[in-house]
Amino acid sequence: MLWDCFSSKGLGNLISVLGIMDSIKYQGILNQNLSASAKKLKLSRHWIFQQDNDPKHMSRSTQK
Repeated sequence: MLWDCFSSKGLGNLISVLGIMDSIKYQGILNQNLSASAKKLKLSRHWIFQQDNDPKHMSRSTQK
């Protein structure tokens, strides 16, 4: 499984996910790669994060 993000300016970090994606892994990926990808893509401070709402990783702690 892979995780990636994209914008009109290009692709962010591409991450290989080993095993099953759960909320803990998902939060770790977001913590390590979402802001880094935004910086890599030179996005302004005002961008919107959208996700697929997969129930397997949408725990309450992830939503916070």
